[in-house]
Amino acid sequence: DQEGNLQVERGRVHSKRRYYDLFSSYYDGFVRLHSGDRQESMRDFLAEVADARDGQTVVDLCTGTGSSALRLARAGARVIGIDFSAGMLREAKRKSVGDSGIQWVQADARALPISSGSVDRATCAYAMYELSGSVRSDVLQEVLRILKPEGKFVLMEHLPPTRAFVKLLYLIRIYVLGSRGVRSFVGAEEEELRRVLVRVGTVMSEGGKTKAVFGFKPTSTGNQGGSP
Repeated sequence: DQEGNLQVERGRVHSKRRYYDLFSSYYDGFVRLHSGDRQESMRDFLAEVADARDGQTVVDLCTGTGSSALRLARAGARVIGIDFSAGMLREAKRKSVGDSGIQWVQADARALPISSGSVDRATCAYAMYELSGSVRSDVLQEVLRILKPEGKFVLMEHLPPTRAFVKLLYLIRIYVLGSRGVRSFVGAEEEELRRVLVRVGTVMSEGGKTKAVFGFKPTSTGNQGGSP
């Protein structure tokens, strides 16, 4: 029944939050191993695709330890880093001591404490694949709500790795943390973004190991989704 399903979902969220609280101390090292990007240059790639500018407001969803938010803030943007894990945000705050351009907020990405139509850019790095299909749909609706008309959303993800051990870690991430809905999202990101955004496209990183998929909020609800 509905109450039973709600309890199951709460238990799932609690378990995942606990996992990330414990994982927060090792997260940056795991990402560097997975991507082979020891200098975290892909965070600069994300900021470049997002085209964040001085005076803009940028929301970094599932910000983790804040690496992407820190890069976005360098452009002069006001950045709000959001994550549901207190452990991840502790690491983010530790890394951003002395940086006044970033605000860290603990919240569920399905219910963002942000006013509608108030954000110029929204980003999400290495996290969308870990959301089930229904949760991901809710998050995209929240992205659509908070963005200004013509506001831009960018998600960044690794391409499937080729090294055996790293590939194993990737598959564990996709198949254990996610669900069938997550697996169907791999390779079909543009199709899903087109349900809510326009001018959807993909940019590959210079090294060809990471991709950024982006789209823009329509200027009116009548132009929601599809091609402009």
